[in-house]
Amino acid sequence: MICPCCGKSREISSFECASCGAKQVGPPLAPPDVLMPKLGPSFLALACNIVVLIAFLLAWIFRNDSKVGRALLVWTLGDGYELTKSLLEADRNLPYYRIFAYDAYRLAFVFSLGAIPLSIAGIWLARRATRLIRSNSAGFGGSRIALTSYGLSISLLIVFSAVTVSSIPRWMAKMRAQDAAATRALMYKLHAQALQKYYKEYGAYPRELSDLSFVNAEGAPQSDYWEHSFEYNPISVVASKGAGAPWTNYTLRSAGPDGKYGTADDIIMIDGVIVDSQNEPDSVVEIPAQKKAPQ
Repeated sequence: MICPCCGKSREISSFECASCGAKQVGPPLAPPDVLMPKLGPSFLALACNIVVLIAFLLAWIFRNDSKVGRALLVWTLGDGYELTKSLLEADRNLPYYRIFAYDAYRLAFVFSLGAIPLSIAGIWLARRATRLIRSNSAGFGGSRIALTSYGLSISLLIVFSAVTVSSIPRWMAKMRAQDAAATRALMYKLHAQALQKYYKEYGAYPRELSDLSFVNAEGAPQSDYWEHSFEYNPISVVASKGAGAPWTNYTLRSAGPDGKYGTADDIIMIDGVIVDSQNEPDSVVEIPAQKKAPQ
């Protein structure tokens, strides 16, 4: 039996608890006539699903400046209340908001990191509750709750897994776009802080990027986001009367995520302007310096 003083087990035949020394002053209480089954395992499985659903609905309604929640209020109540009138005054487009499903789809991808593990936990807890009920129906109850939790957990797992799988290509494309944007920012920085500074100082672009050290441009980036060195080529399009032609133009190229020049993912800058690598202009060509005319 359990000692009522310290909560530790002791022999029924013993009149004194070996742990705390409490002495028995009367016979043990008789067991109850009706023993209520335990519902904890079934409700615990259901709680996993409730947490996912409530958190998802709250985030869906109140995120993005509560756009979904405000639109639903206007749809449900109309424009005859002071609350909805104030909402419409702030945003006249609320009645025309139609991207609820898309908002839920994007949010489901974010929630999948936590919803999928909780759904798997709900499946395990529901199966555990079902096994306990089958093995000891008198001690455990809530079979309907356990079955409902099991079905709901499987449904949530399928939905969030499908959203995650279908969103991976879009997410990867977004990450590639962000990396490319970071590389373009580095190229613009190199143009503005180093190449243009060199051009203003010497009247021409440098022959090599290492020559930028002459204008104290140590902080200028020399490689792209993927840590591939830029390919720099100065070009002369103006004939020179002297022996050497000034570098009046340049091309700056990033190899892109694959690290190989001449492929479709290259990022090309010409004289400070990013151009499409698929339609690189051919108008910039090198013109040799003209020979000096005889006197």
